[in-house]
Amino acid sequence: MNSARTFLLDACFWEHIDAGAIPEETPLLMGNFENHLLTEVLGPRFGITTAEAEFEVEAAQQRVDTMKDIHAVITERFIDQLRAGCVPWQRPWQSVQNLVSKKAYRGINSLMLGSTQFNSPFWMTFLQARELGGGVREGEKSSPVIYYKFLEKRDDEGNIVLTAKGQPAFIPLVRWSNVFNLEQTEGIAAPAPTIVPEQLPALERAEALVRQADLCPIRQEGFAAAYSPHDDVIRMPSPRMFRSREDYYHTLNHEMTHATGHVTRLNREGVTNPIRFGSERYSKEELIAELGAAFLSNEAGILDQVRFDNSAAYLQSWIRNLEQDPALIVSAASHAQRSFDWVTGRRHEEQENFEEEVQVAQVPVLELGKEFHLSTPSRAATRLHR
Repeated sequence: MNSARTFLLDACFWEHIDAGAIPEETPLLMGNFENHLLTEVLGPRFGITTAEAEFEVEAAQQRVDTMKDIHAVITERFIDQLRAGCVPWQRPWQSVQNLVSKKAYRGINSLMLGSTQFNSPFWMTFLQARELGGGVREGEKSSPVIYYKFLEKRDDEGNIVLTAKGQPAFIPLVRWSNVFNLEQTEGIAAPAPTIVPEQLPALERAEALVRQADLCPIRQEGFAAAYSPHDDVIRMPSPRMFRSREDYYHTLNHEMTHATGHVTRLNREGVTNPIRFGSERYSKEELIAELGAAFLSNEAGILDQVRFDNSAAYLQSWIRNLEQDPALIVSAASHAQRSFDWVTGRRHEEQENFEEEVQVAQVPVLELGKEFHLSTPSRAATRLHR
């Protein structure tokens, strides 16, 4: 695609913003907007196919003013709460989902959206609200969600690269969009309430999660909770030594999250390889365990009863770690979600397809304006998939 068409595509993108279809401060709305450009705008105006336009759409969207590092945006939100004396993953949050796709948000998205001030669990993009016949109220602020788009890896000749198991290899791209809660919209009816089956008491649900996980032996001995990767054993003090049963199960959830990283399970680096106390890898594994415990305790309904000792030194240590590595909280939450899925026995298509090919900690946020701005789709594919 020549530079003239690239310029027209940029102009087309800003035309949608000027027309009010997209708020100027949040133009990176993928999915619906991308499909709209490809099917209703680019083809009729420029006579090009979807395949020819895909890479230039990516480039155009990254040449706007909002080329922020989404990791830094999300991390700053957590740091602000820590500075205010609040540890975000220690507060209960509700399950949230996209109103249109009905898919539940997971990982860092679940934690961020589920702990907002809104009571509704339903979220949507700006254009989804328009498509539903309503709209976002003027002055409302969006919330970011982060996700991964997977592209087939190809060699210099354009052939699909295979993994050791003979399956197509994929390259993950970190993407983000902005969503609004149903309570921030007008003209959109709330879905009918669903009937929630009667649940066991919270402590019984916590015990059920432990039995269901069946990770490794749990021995009640000593005075400190710990997981030993060498022996694949969790050692816990007697429940009587904890201030409450909720504290006991939350601590056990922390150690169970460590145990999911064993070489026979998720094979997580912070568990399988020796790490030095206080090192970067140690801090990451501890954050994974804290988040994993929070996911499990929130699922059981005991998180609001757990008593935490949040000293100034504890808060400052996490502020320092997050400032040093803006991608830490996003990566740790992704690993914690996989740990939660392992403990609860839940499997997701994305995880099944890509868990062995993708190392979340190493996923880059590609500056698509640099990677995709090439003259032809074939060259773009070769460059991107290398």
